[in-house]
Amino acid sequence: MTHEIDDIDARIATDRPTTPNRRTVLNTLAGTSALALAGCLSSADDGTDFRIGGPWKPNRDPLDGGSLLRRLSITEALVGVDYDADPEPGLATDWERIDDRQWQFDLREDVTFHDGEPVDAAAAVDSLRRTADSAAFADVPIARLEADDASTVIVETETPFAPLLAHLSRNEAVILSPETLETDGAIETPVSTGPFVFEGLETGAELRASRNDDYYGQSPSIESVRYEVVEDDQTRRVKLENGELEMARILPIEMVEPLESEPGLEVYTPEIPRIRFLTFDIQSPPFDDERVRRAVSQAVDREAITESILGGIDDPAVGPFSPEITAWANPDLEDHRYDPDQARELLSEAGWALESGDVRTRDGEELTIEIVTFDARSLPLIAEVLQDQLATVGVDVDLTTTEYSSMVDRVGQESFDAYLTSWGTLWYPDPDRLSDMFHSSGATLHHGYANDRVDELLEEARELDDREERRVRYHEVQSIVVREVPISVLTSYTNVVAASAEVSNYRPHPTESRYGLEQVEIDAE
Repeated sequence: MTHEIDDIDARIATDRPTTPNRRTVLNTLAGTSALALAGCLSSADDGTDFRIGGPWKPNRDPLDGGSLLRRLSITEALVGVDYDADPEPGLATDWERIDDRQWQFDLREDVTFHDGEPVDAAAAVDSLRRTADSAAFADVPIARLEADDASTVIVETETPFAPLLAHLSRNEAVILSPETLETDGAIETPVSTGPFVFEGLETGAELRASRNDDYYGQSPSIESVRYEVVEDDQTRRVKLENGELEMARILPIEMVEPLESEPGLEVYTPEIPRIRFLTFDIQSPPFDDERVRRAVSQAVDREAITESILGGIDDPAVGPFSPEITAWANPDLEDHRYDPDQARELLSEAGWALESGDVRTRDGEELTIEIVTFDARSLPLIAEVLQDQLATVGVDVDLTTTEYSSMVDRVGQESFDAYLTSWGTLWYPDPDRLSDMFHSSGATLHHGYANDRVDELLEEARELDDREERRVRYHEVQSIVVREVPISVLTSYTNVVAASAEVSNYRPHPTESRYGLEQVEIDAE
């Protein structure tokens, strides 16, 4: 399964109350008449571009880093994702699970690709076959794709597979036109069906799109979009403040307060389905002992981390899913709250004694561990706090910060103690994501954890159609892994997006599979 470290998963449910320590500004001026962008932005080069700055580099191919095509509403899939992070109709208006392994999708009528060709079942099947054959879908057991008639697609899986809808909502599963797919190899011009049309891409620099005036759904107010690659956080902020951008995305938390003081800007801080957590190597000492893993977890003052480093914007977290975000979260998890005295007792029970000095020993060996992390998402700062907090219970911590890919390579090829990382937990909208985290043979976390009951529950839930029966099993999985601590979840995660105060109707999406630009308006001065 592919690791995605960009923010695939932004989440806010605007119909739920925000927590007191979360500053979330939403401009949802429903009912306001649509305004054309031209002439409204005096700072724009030609008065037509809605300019977005972000750190991620766009690509032309949805199977090769082309997620921004979906986010900018250029491409669309059979299945969308709603604001509760659940599958919703996309190019398919309806679907039915015919039996354990067959699904029927009914296509939306009178939809055309950007090149004017009709979207029919044959075109959808051709596009999906390319997806199903890709490395990105290697773990999705699609056995057969067939056009039953002009408006009906049949998908058959090798085994019963309830998460199919969620996977068909992914960026890689968007529907491309037959003409786009005629070229063997690289995609030159991605032609799909969305409210914006691909206009051009300068590799590593920008992606441009224009309004699709023939779109079957809500027609955008803005005429064109330019996504600019601005890797440096401070540069994105300055460009926004100078009027060179209408929106800046993925800003660091420490910028929230100063940005909020700017009268011409609005700041959005939705909690998203992402967590920061420690992963332990439970096949090697000292973390092959559950008591030591529990001790480390209880020695961490999560509240201090969120207040001192994360500005009180992120929250302490317990399990993989937040009850504030999704009903798939178990709201009754055993909370390993900060309890350094209990941590000391557990370490002593495990044979690690504090006899002299500041570091515990066992059989003449000091309890020294290494925590590896990567330089993003405030992780190095959090690692320093962990180092100080664990020292108070007699654990000596060495810190290593590297690039994300180097960290993954290292922990995947050799034994380690622990690594501090961040994952999106609903980047495809299904709790089967827990299989990626905890299944003994399917997990892509490198903890070495194996629990027969967890495997059984995950395999059963993957096959079931009934949502409540699935939820019961996923809740039990969360209870078990919180108790046995193959990972120690530390904090929730908040996306920081800032925009010109002239921007209205922007609503952060739960998984950030789209930016919702077709809804965005620019208020005239």
